[in-house]
Amino acid sequence: MGTPYKPGSYYNAIRRLTEEGHIEKYRIEKKKKIHIRLTRQGKNYIKKHQASIQKFPRNWDKKWRIVVFDIPEKKRDSRNSLRGFLKMLGFGKVQRSIWISPHDFTEVIRQYIEKLKLSEYVFQITAAEFQGFSESILALKFWDIKGIHRKYLDFIERYVEKQKILTARLKKNPREKDVSSRILKEHIIWDYQSIHARDPHLPAELLPDDWGGEKARKFVDNFIKRVF
Repeated sequence: MGTPYKPGSYYNAIRRLTEEGHIEKYRIEKKKKIHIRLTRQGKNYIKKHQASIQKFPRNWDKKWRIVVFDIPEKKRDSRNSLRGFLKMLGFGKVQRSIWISPHDFTEVIRQYIEKLKLSEYVFQITAAEFQGFSESILALKFWDIKGIHRKYLDFIERYVEKQKILTARLKKNPREKDVSSRILKEHIIWDYQSIHARDPHLPAELLPDDWGGEKARKFVDNFIKRVF
């Protein structure tokens, strides 16, 4: 289980994102509840950020990137934000204040910690090897490789069954093809991306030969081509 997220941290994050112009509050007519949504600036920020962090090198340079920090309690919210950011980048947790990745996100992290005013508390280290661990054991130790692998395989099994159901339905009602296919396409992409977002995208050398992530990627490509 992760660290419980306190209400105070949530409200502080909402306030900060609103002040920065990334989100805005609004009310639905005749309803008292306040909702939040991304602004155009917020959407552009996410797109830019996703583009910057998804440039994983094809060839691994056999080096490990380690982030170490000692952030005071008074900056707890920023510390939690940093941990969440490292998780999003695919870093594995060695300890609560030590995180590791085979990918070089040095510049992205530098910009982020500067934004949070944490530069004096965070250190980035590059290591050529770890004594006492093989590369594959290291991957299993700090990432949930087996769990993610299983999620990808479960995803494939689920959509193989959904494809059978769709095929049978369309035989009875061919006119539903456009609507049903569009909905299914949205669902398969959404479900795939939800797993893909949690995948640390480790180099092939660190993954099992039958890695579910590669199987799922090919499955989605073929599924969309066949159905659509």
